[in-house]
Amino acid sequence: MKQLNPFIQNHFLFLWLVLIATIASVYYALTLPVSFDEACTYILFTREGLVETITNYPAPNNHVFFSILTSISNSLPFGNILFKIRLTSIIINILSLLVLYKFAITFFSRNFGLLLVGLYTGLFLTVYYSYMARGYCLIILLFISCLYYTFKIVNGDESRKNFLLFGLFSVLGLYTIPTFIYPIISLSVYIIIAKRHLFWTQIKVGFVVFLTSILLYSPIIYNCGLSSIISNPYVKPMGIIPTLKSIPTYTLFAIQEITGIHWLIVIAICGLSMYLIWKSKEKRTLVFVLVMTFTPLILIIIQRVNPYARIFNYCSIVLLLLILIPYKKTIDKLKLRFIFPLLLGIQFIFHFNFNTKILAYEDKDWALNITSDKIIKKIQGNYHYYTNGNLIFYNLKFDLIANGIANYKIVEEKGKNVSADTLQYDYSIIGLNFDKTIIKKPIYKTKYYNVYSEN
Repeated sequence: MKQLNPFIQNHFLFLWLVLIATIASVYYALTLPVSFDEACTYILFTREGLVETITNYPAPNNHVFFSILTSISNSLPFGNILFKIRLTSIIINILSLLVLYKFAITFFSRNFGLLLVGLYTGLFLTVYYSYMARGYCLIILLFISCLYYTFKIVNGDESRKNFLLFGLFSVLGLYTIPTFIYPIISLSVYIIIAKRHLFWTQIKVGFVVFLTSILLYSPIIYNCGLSSIISNPYVKPMGIIPTLKSIPTYTLFAIQEITGIHWLIVIAICGLSMYLIWKSKEKRTLVFVLVMTFTPLILIIIQRVNPYARIFNYCSIVLLLLILIPYKKTIDKLKLRFIFPLLLGIQFIFHFNFNTKILAYEDKDWALNITSDKIIKKIQGNYHYYTNGNLIFYNLKFDLIANGIANYKIVEEKGKNVSADTLQYDYSIIGLNFDKTIIKKPIYKTKYYNVYSEN
Protein backbone atom coordinates (compact mmCIF):
# COMPACT_ATOMS: atom_id res chain seq x y z
CA MET A 1 0.00 0.00 0.00
CA LYS A 2 1.38 3.37 -1.05
CA GLN A 3 2.47 5.55 1.86
CA LEU A 4 0.72 8.88 2.34
CA ASN A 5 2.51 12.13 1.64
CA PRO A 6 4.55 12.96 4.83
CA PHE A 7 2.81 16.32 5.28
CA ILE A 8 -0.66 14.76 4.98
CA GLN A 9 0.37 11.96 7.32
CA ASN A 10 1.77 14.33 9.97
CA HIS A 11 -0.87 17.02 9.67
CA PHE A 12 -4.00 15.00 8.84
CA LEU A 13 -6.07 16.52 11.65
CA PHE A 14 -5.10 20.06 10.66
CA LEU A 15 -6.19 19.40 7.08
CA TRP A 16 -9.45 17.98 8.43
CA LEU A 17 -10.02 21.19 10.43
CA VAL A 18 -9.36 23.28 7.32
CA LEU A 19 -11.83 21.15 5.37
CA ILE A 20 -14.58 21.58 7.99
CA ALA A 21 -13.99 25.34 8.16
CA THR A 22 -14.03 25.65 4.36
CA ILE A 23 -17.22 23.63 3.98
CA ALA A 24 -18.89 25.91 6.55
CA SER A 25 -17.63 29.03 4.72
CA VAL A 26 -18.86 27.83 1.35
CA TYR A 27 -22.23 26.79 2.80
CA TYR A 28 -22.88 30.21 4.34
CA ALA A 29 -21.52 31.99 1.27
CA LEU A 30 -24.09 30.15 -0.85
CA THR A 31 -27.07 30.38 1.49
CA LEU A 32 -26.98 33.75 3.28
CA PRO A 33 -28.12 36.89 1.44
CA VAL A 34 -25.89 39.84 0.64
CA SER A 35 -25.18 42.20 3.53
CA PHE A 36 -25.41 45.96 3.30
CA ASP A 37 -21.62 46.37 3.51
CA GLU A 38 -21.01 43.74 0.82
CA ALA A 39 -23.54 45.40 -1.48
CA CYS A 40 -21.80 48.75 -0.99
CA THR A 41 -18.40 47.21 -1.64
CA TYR A 42 -19.56 45.68 -4.90
CA ILE A 43 -21.61 48.61 -6.21
CA LEU A 44 -19.21 51.41 -5.26
CA PHE A 45 -15.85 49.72 -5.87
CA THR A 46 -15.61 46.15 -7.16
CA ARG A 47 -17.94 46.76 -10.10
CA GLU A 48 -16.40 50.16 -10.87
CA GLY A 49 -12.90 48.78 -11.30
CA LEU A 50 -9.38 49.36 -10.02
CA VAL A 51 -9.12 53.10 -10.65
CA GLU A 52 -12.27 53.87 -8.66
CA THR A 53 -11.16 51.56 -5.84
CA ILE A 54 -7.76 53.19 -5.32
CA THR A 55 -8.90 56.79 -5.78
CA ASN A 56 -12.26 57.03 -4.01
CA TYR A 57 -13.25 56.65 -0.35
CA PRO A 58 -16.83 57.92 0.05
CA ALA A 59 -17.45 55.67 3.07
CA PRO A 60 -15.53 53.21 5.30
CA ASN A 61 -16.85 50.38 3.10
CA ASN A 62 -13.81 50.67 0.84
CA HIS A 63 -11.31 48.25 2.35
CA VAL A 64 -8.99 49.18 -0.50
CA PHE A 65 -6.65 46.20 -0.74
CA PHE A 66 -9.54 43.80 -0.22
CA SER A 67 -11.65 45.61 -2.83
CA ILE A 68 -8.78 45.20 -5.29
CA LEU A 69 -8.81 41.44 -4.64
CA THR A 70 -12.59 41.23 -5.13
CA SER A 71 -12.14 42.93 -8.50
CA ILE A 72 -10.00 39.94 -9.48
CA SER A 73 -12.41 37.29 -8.17
CA ASN A 74 -15.36 39.13 -9.74
CA SER A 75 -13.82 38.55 -13.17
CA LEU A 76 -13.97 34.77 -12.79
CA PRO A 77 -16.08 33.04 -15.48
CA PHE A 78 -18.11 30.94 -13.01
CA GLY A 79 -20.45 31.51 -10.07
CA ASN A 80 -22.92 34.28 -9.31
CA ILE A 81 -21.76 37.75 -8.33
CA LEU A 82 -22.20 37.28 -4.59
CA PHE A 83 -20.30 34.00 -4.47
CA LYS A 84 -17.48 35.39 -6.62
CA ILE A 85 -16.78 38.30 -4.27
CA ARG A 86 -17.21 36.05 -1.23
CA LEU A 87 -14.75 33.57 -2.74
CA THR A 88 -12.00 36.08 -1.95
CA SER A 89 -12.74 35.76 1.77
CA ILE A 90 -13.00 31.98 1.61
CA ILE A 91 -9.53 31.70 0.05
CA ILE A 92 -8.06 34.25 2.47
CA ASN A 93 -9.52 32.31 5.40
CA ILE A 94 -7.83 29.11 4.22
CA LEU A 95 -4.52 31.00 3.96
CA SER A 96 -5.07 32.41 7.46
CA LEU A 97 -5.44 28.89 8.89
CA LEU A 98 -2.27 27.76 7.13
CA VAL A 99 -0.29 30.73 8.44
CA LEU A 100 -1.75 30.37 11.94
CA TYR A 101 -0.77 26.69 12.02
CA LYS A 102 2.71 27.54 10.72
CA PHE A 103 3.03 30.15 13.48
CA ALA A 104 1.94 27.68 16.16
CA ILE A 105 4.20 24.77 15.13
CA THR A 106 7.14 27.16 14.74
CA PHE A 107 6.93 28.70 18.21
CA PHE A 108 4.99 26.04 20.13
CA SER A 109 4.14 22.54 18.84
CA ARG A 110 1.91 20.57 16.48
CA ASN A 111 -0.60 19.76 19.24
CA PHE A 112 -0.68 23.41 20.26
CA GLY A 113 -1.30 24.39 16.66
CA LEU A 114 -4.16 21.94 16.29
CA LEU A 115 -5.93 23.28 19.37
CA LEU A 116 -5.25 26.89 18.38
CA VAL A 117 -6.64 26.40 14.86
CA GLY A 118 -9.50 24.21 16.07
CA LEU A 119 -10.70 26.79 18.59
CA TYR A 120 -10.10 29.75 16.27
CA THR A 121 -12.15 28.33 13.39
CA GLY A 122 -15.23 28.06 15.63
CA LEU A 123 -15.33 31.61 17.00
CA PHE A 124 -18.34 33.60 15.86
CA LEU A 125 -16.66 36.41 13.92
CA THR A 126 -14.12 33.97 12.50
CA VAL A 127 -16.92 32.00 10.83
CA TYR A 128 -18.73 35.21 9.87
CA TYR A 129 -15.79 36.81 8.10
CA SER A 130 -14.63 33.52 6.59
CA TYR A 131 -17.28 34.06 3.89
CA MET A 132 -18.38 37.68 4.25
CA ALA A 133 -16.89 39.82 1.45
CA ARG A 134 -15.29 42.35 3.78
CA GLY A 135 -11.70 43.19 4.60
CA TYR A 136 -11.73 41.79 8.14
CA CYS A 137 -10.74 38.32 6.98
CA LEU A 138 -7.72 39.85 5.27
CA ILE A 139 -6.86 41.76 8.45
CA ILE A 140 -6.63 38.46 10.34
CA LEU A 141 -4.25 36.99 7.74
CA LEU A 142 -2.04 40.07 7.82
CA PHE A 143 -2.11 40.25 11.62
CA ILE A 144 -1.00 36.62 11.96
CA SER A 145 1.77 37.35 9.44
CA CYS A 146 2.93 40.36 11.48
CA LEU A 147 2.67 38.28 14.67
CA TYR A 148 4.84 35.55 13.12
CA TYR A 149 7.67 37.98 12.36
CA THR A 150 7.22 39.72 15.71
CA PHE A 151 7.86 36.41 17.46
CA LYS A 152 10.87 35.71 15.22
CA ILE A 153 12.38 39.08 16.14
CA VAL A 154 11.64 38.73 19.86
CA ASN A 155 13.06 35.20 19.86
CA GLY A 156 16.41 36.46 18.61
CA ASP A 157 16.25 36.53 14.81
CA GLU A 158 16.82 40.25 14.30
CA SER A 159 17.61 39.99 10.61
CA ARG A 160 16.65 42.76 8.21
CA LYS A 161 14.37 40.31 6.39
CA ASN A 162 12.10 39.92 9.43
CA PHE A 163 11.73 43.68 9.90
CA LEU A 164 11.12 44.08 6.17
CA LEU A 165 8.35 41.47 6.14
CA PHE A 166 6.84 42.87 9.34
CA GLY A 167 6.73 46.26 7.61
CA LEU A 168 5.31 44.84 4.37
CA PHE A 169 2.40 43.08 6.07
CA SER A 170 1.79 46.18 8.21
CA VAL A 171 1.48 48.34 5.09
CA LEU A 172 -0.91 45.88 3.45
CA GLY A 173 -2.97 45.83 6.65
CA LEU A 174 -3.19 49.62 6.74
CA TYR A 175 -4.05 49.68 3.05
CA THR A 176 -6.91 47.32 3.83
CA ILE A 177 -8.25 49.17 6.88
CA PRO A 178 -6.64 52.22 8.54
CA THR A 179 -7.57 50.80 11.96
CA PHE A 180 -4.85 48.18 11.43
CA ILE A 181 -2.85 50.82 13.30
CA TYR A 182 -4.09 49.16 16.52
CA PRO A 183 -2.26 45.83 16.05
CA ILE A 184 0.79 47.52 14.48
CA ILE A 185 1.32 49.78 17.48
CA SER A 186 0.61 46.94 19.90
CA LEU A 187 3.13 44.58 18.28
CA SER A 188 5.70 47.36 17.97
CA VAL A 189 5.35 48.19 21.66
CA TYR A 190 5.83 44.51 22.49
CA ILE A 191 9.00 44.32 20.38
CA ILE A 192 10.43 47.44 22.02
CA ILE A 193 9.68 46.22 25.55
CA ALA A 194 11.02 42.72 24.88
CA LYS A 195 14.07 43.99 22.96
CA ARG A 196 14.87 47.47 24.21
CA HIS A 197 17.95 47.83 22.02
CA LEU A 198 15.63 47.65 18.98
CA PHE A 199 13.82 50.85 19.94
CA TRP A 200 15.18 53.00 17.12
CA THR A 201 15.03 50.17 14.62
CA GLN A 202 11.33 49.68 15.29
CA ILE A 203 10.73 53.44 15.18
CA LYS A 204 12.36 53.52 11.74
CA VAL A 205 10.21 50.59 10.58
CA GLY A 206 7.11 52.40 11.82
CA PHE A 207 8.12 55.59 10.02
CA VAL A 208 8.64 53.74 6.72
CA VAL A 209 5.30 51.93 7.16
CA PHE A 210 3.57 55.28 7.75
CA LEU A 211 5.14 56.97 4.71
CA THR A 212 4.44 54.00 2.42
CA SER A 213 0.83 53.85 3.56
CA ILE A 214 0.38 57.58 2.95
CA LEU A 215 1.83 57.10 -0.53
CA LEU A 216 -0.63 54.30 -1.29
CA TYR A 217 -3.54 56.37 0.00
CA SER A 218 -2.37 59.56 -1.75
CA PRO A 219 -4.85 59.27 -4.68
CA ILE A 220 -7.70 58.96 -2.17
CA ILE A 221 -6.35 61.79 -0.01
CA TYR A 222 -6.09 63.99 -3.10
CA ASN A 223 -9.67 63.25 -4.23
CA CYS A 224 -11.50 62.86 -0.92
CA GLY A 225 -9.29 64.47 1.71
CA LEU A 226 -7.44 62.96 4.66
CA SER A 227 -10.56 63.01 6.84
CA SER A 228 -12.22 60.42 4.59
CA ILE A 229 -9.68 57.88 5.84
CA ILE A 230 -9.11 58.84 9.46
CA SER A 231 -12.70 59.84 10.37
CA ASN A 232 -15.59 57.41 10.53
CA PRO A 233 -18.95 59.23 10.48
CA TYR A 234 -20.60 56.18 12.08
CA VAL A 235 -18.30 56.28 15.15
CA LYS A 236 -18.68 59.58 16.98
CA PRO A 237 -16.04 60.81 19.50
CA MET A 238 -17.14 61.11 23.13
CA GLY A 239 -15.86 63.05 26.10
CA ILE A 240 -12.94 61.55 28.01
CA ILE A 241 -15.06 60.72 31.08
CA PRO A 242 -17.84 58.94 29.12
CA THR A 243 -15.13 57.05 27.22
CA LEU A 244 -13.46 55.86 30.43
CA LYS A 245 -16.81 54.83 31.89
CA SER A 246 -17.71 52.89 28.74
CA ILE A 247 -14.48 50.85 28.55
CA PRO A 248 -15.48 47.93 30.85
CA THR A 249 -18.88 47.36 29.22
CA TYR A 250 -17.50 47.93 25.73
CA THR A 251 -14.68 45.42 26.29
CA LEU A 252 -16.93 42.70 27.68
CA PHE A 253 -19.48 42.90 24.89
CA ALA A 254 -16.75 43.13 22.24
CA ILE A 255 -15.34 39.86 23.60
CA GLN A 256 -18.80 38.33 23.48
CA GLU A 257 -19.41 39.42 19.89
CA ILE A 258 -15.99 38.26 18.69
CA THR A 259 -16.18 34.83 20.31
CA GLY A 260 -19.92 34.15 20.24
CA ILE A 261 -19.60 33.03 23.87
CA HIS A 262 -20.96 34.88 26.90
CA TRP A 263 -18.31 37.28 28.18
CA LEU A 264 -18.53 35.88 31.71
CA ILE A 265 -17.31 32.46 30.54
CA VAL A 266 -14.49 33.96 28.48
CA ILE A 267 -13.34 36.27 31.28
CA ALA A 268 -13.37 33.41 33.79
CA ILE A 269 -11.20 31.23 31.53
CA CYS A 270 -8.83 34.09 30.68
CA GLY A 271 -8.59 35.11 34.34
CA LEU A 272 -7.46 31.63 35.32
CA SER A 273 -4.92 31.59 32.50
CA MET A 274 -3.56 34.99 33.54
CA TYR A 275 -3.14 33.72 37.09
CA LEU A 276 -1.27 30.62 35.89
CA ILE A 277 1.02 32.70 33.66
CA TRP A 278 1.76 35.10 36.52
CA LYS A 279 2.38 32.20 38.89
CA SER A 280 4.75 30.50 36.42
CA LYS A 281 6.72 33.76 36.11
CA GLU A 282 6.79 33.57 32.31
CA LYS A 283 7.62 37.24 32.01
CA ARG A 284 7.66 37.45 28.21
CA THR A 285 4.24 35.81 27.86
CA LEU A 286 2.81 38.08 30.53
CA VAL A 287 4.23 41.17 28.80
CA PHE A 288 2.82 40.03 25.45
CA VAL A 289 -0.69 39.53 26.81
CA LEU A 290 -0.70 42.79 28.77
CA VAL A 291 0.63 44.84 25.86
CA MET A 292 -1.79 43.33 23.33
CA THR A 293 -4.70 43.82 25.75
CA PHE A 294 -4.09 47.30 27.08
CA THR A 295 -2.49 49.11 24.13
CA PRO A 296 -5.73 49.10 22.06
CA LEU A 297 -7.70 50.26 25.11
CA ILE A 298 -5.28 53.15 25.64
CA LEU A 299 -5.58 54.09 21.97
CA ILE A 300 -9.39 54.19 22.00
CA ILE A 301 -9.29 56.28 25.17
CA ILE A 302 -7.00 58.72 23.38
CA GLN A 303 -9.37 58.75 20.39
CA ARG A 304 -12.41 58.92 22.71
CA VAL A 305 -14.39 56.40 20.66
CA ASN A 306 -15.94 52.95 20.94
CA PRO A 307 -15.12 51.32 17.57
CA TYR A 308 -17.12 48.40 16.21
CA ALA A 309 -16.06 45.15 17.88
CA ARG A 310 -15.02 43.71 14.51
CA ILE A 311 -12.09 46.15 14.46
CA PHE A 312 -10.55 44.06 17.25
CA ASN A 313 -11.35 40.66 15.81
CA TYR A 314 -7.59 40.06 15.53
CA CYS A 315 -7.57 39.95 19.34
CA SER A 316 -9.26 36.55 19.08
CA ILE A 317 -5.77 35.14 18.36
CA VAL A 318 -4.42 36.86 21.47
CA LEU A 319 -7.28 35.52 23.59
CA LEU A 320 -6.65 31.96 22.42
CA LEU A 321 -2.91 32.24 23.03
CA LEU A 322 -3.66 33.52 26.53
CA ILE A 323 -5.99 30.58 27.16
CA LEU A 324 -3.68 27.87 25.76
CA ILE A 325 -0.16 28.95 26.73
CA PRO A 326 -0.41 28.03 30.45
CA TYR A 327 -1.26 24.46 29.44
CA LYS A 328 1.28 24.00 26.63
CA LYS A 329 3.22 21.25 28.44
CA THR A 330 0.04 19.27 29.01
CA ILE A 331 -1.10 19.92 25.45
CA ASP A 332 2.16 18.54 24.06
CA LYS A 333 1.55 15.25 25.92
CA LEU A 334 -1.92 14.70 24.48
CA LYS A 335 -2.38 11.84 22.02
CA LEU A 336 -3.97 12.51 18.64
CA ARG A 337 -6.63 9.91 19.37
CA PHE A 338 -7.80 12.23 22.17
CA ILE A 339 -7.33 15.55 20.30
CA PHE A 340 -9.22 14.37 17.20
CA PRO A 341 -12.64 13.70 18.81
CA LEU A 342 -12.16 16.67 21.15
CA LEU A 343 -11.74 19.11 18.28
CA LEU A 344 -14.53 17.53 16.26
CA GLY A 345 -16.83 17.98 19.25
CA ILE A 346 -15.73 21.59 19.69
CA GLN A 347 -16.28 22.25 15.98
CA PHE A 348 -19.80 20.84 16.16
CA ILE A 349 -20.72 22.93 19.22
CA PHE A 350 -19.23 26.14 17.80
CA HIS A 351 -20.86 25.80 14.39
CA PHE A 352 -24.20 24.93 15.99
CA ASN A 353 -23.81 28.08 18.10
CA PHE A 354 -23.08 30.16 14.99
CA ASN A 355 -26.01 28.70 13.11
CA THR A 356 -28.44 29.54 15.91
CA LYS A 357 -27.25 33.16 16.13
CA ILE A 358 -26.45 34.26 12.59
CA LEU A 359 -29.97 35.18 11.42
CA ALA A 360 -30.55 37.46 14.41
CA TYR A 361 -27.04 38.91 14.03
CA GLU A 362 -27.71 39.80 10.38
CA ASP A 363 -30.94 41.52 11.37
CA LYS A 364 -29.50 43.41 14.32
CA ASP A 365 -29.20 46.91 12.82
CA TRP A 366 -30.69 49.27 10.23
CA ALA A 367 -29.60 47.04 7.35
CA LEU A 368 -31.93 44.20 8.41
CA ASN A 369 -30.17 41.98 5.88
CA ILE A 370 -32.36 38.90 6.35
CA THR A 371 -35.65 40.80 6.50
CA SER A 372 -34.65 43.09 3.62
CA ASP A 373 -33.76 40.08 1.48
CA LYS A 374 -37.20 38.55 2.00
CA ILE A 375 -38.86 41.84 1.01
CA ILE A 376 -36.58 42.42 -1.99
CA LYS A 377 -37.41 38.97 -3.41
CA LYS A 378 -41.08 40.02 -3.51
CA ILE A 379 -40.64 43.46 -5.05
CA GLN A 380 -37.71 43.10 -7.45
CA GLY A 381 -38.26 43.59 -11.15
CA ASN A 382 -38.18 46.25 -13.86
CA TYR A 383 -39.92 48.75 -11.60
CA HIS A 384 -39.47 52.33 -10.43
CA TYR A 385 -38.44 52.56 -6.79
CA TYR A 386 -38.23 55.40 -4.28
CA THR A 387 -36.18 55.36 -1.06
CA ASN A 388 -35.32 58.14 1.33
CA GLY A 389 -31.97 56.96 2.58
CA ASN A 390 -32.79 53.52 3.96
CA LEU A 391 -29.99 50.96 4.02
CA ILE A 392 -32.13 48.59 1.94
CA PHE A 393 -31.19 50.77 -1.05
CA TYR A 394 -27.85 49.03 -1.67
CA ASN A 395 -29.19 45.53 -1.00
CA LEU A 396 -32.00 46.17 -3.47
CA LYS A 397 -29.69 47.56 -6.13
CA PHE A 398 -27.25 44.67 -5.69
CA ASP A 399 -29.97 42.06 -6.11
CA LEU A 400 -31.35 43.79 -9.21
CA ILE A 401 -27.87 43.78 -10.78
CA ALA A 402 -27.11 40.21 -9.68
CA ASN A 403 -30.37 38.95 -11.20
CA GLY A 404 -29.77 40.70 -14.51
CA ILE A 405 -32.66 43.13 -14.11
CA ALA A 406 -31.62 46.12 -16.20
CA ASN A 407 -34.67 48.35 -16.76
CA TYR A 408 -35.22 49.49 -13.20
CA LYS A 409 -34.99 52.98 -11.77
CA ILE A 410 -34.25 53.98 -8.17
CA VAL A 411 -34.72 57.50 -6.86
CA GLU A 412 -33.03 58.16 -3.53
CA GLU A 413 -33.64 61.23 -1.36
CA LYS A 414 -31.88 60.96 1.97
CA GLY A 415 -33.66 62.03 5.13
CA LYS A 416 -36.62 63.77 3.48
CA ASN A 417 -40.11 63.82 5.00
CA VAL A 418 -42.43 62.27 2.43
CA SER A 419 -45.87 60.74 2.05
CA ALA A 420 -46.54 57.64 -0.07
CA ASP A 421 -49.95 59.19 -0.77
CA THR A 422 -48.31 61.66 -3.17
CA LEU A 423 -45.51 59.50 -4.56
CA GLN A 424 -45.96 57.84 -7.94
CA TYR A 425 -43.54 54.93 -7.93
CA ASP A 426 -44.13 51.20 -8.20
CA TYR A 427 -42.60 50.80 -4.75
CA SER A 428 -41.79 53.45 -2.14
CA ILE A 429 -39.55 52.57 0.81
CA ILE A 430 -39.83 55.23 3.50
CA GLY A 431 -38.05 55.42 6.84
CA LEU A 432 -40.41 55.48 9.83
CA ASN A 433 -38.97 58.78 11.07
CA PHE A 434 -39.75 60.44 7.74
CA ASP A 435 -43.03 58.73 6.84
CA LYS A 436 -45.93 61.20 6.68
CA THR A 437 -48.29 58.83 4.86
CA ILE A 438 -51.93 59.04 5.99
CA ILE A 439 -54.10 57.14 3.49
CA LYS A 440 -52.00 54.29 2.07
CA LYS A 441 -51.16 51.23 4.10
CA PRO A 442 -47.70 49.63 3.85
CA ILE A 443 -47.48 46.21 2.21
CA TYR A 444 -44.42 45.50 4.38
CA LYS A 445 -43.49 47.08 7.67
CA THR A 446 -40.21 46.79 9.60
CA LYS A 447 -38.90 48.57 12.67
CA TYR A 448 -36.99 51.00 10.43
CA TYR A 449 -39.01 51.51 7.25
CA ASN A 450 -42.35 50.96 5.50
CA VAL A 451 -42.78 49.63 1.96
CA TYR A 452 -45.69 50.93 -0.13
CA SER A 453 -46.96 49.71 -3.48
CA GLU A 454 -48.56 51.89 -6.13
CA ASN A 455 -50.90 49.04 -7.17
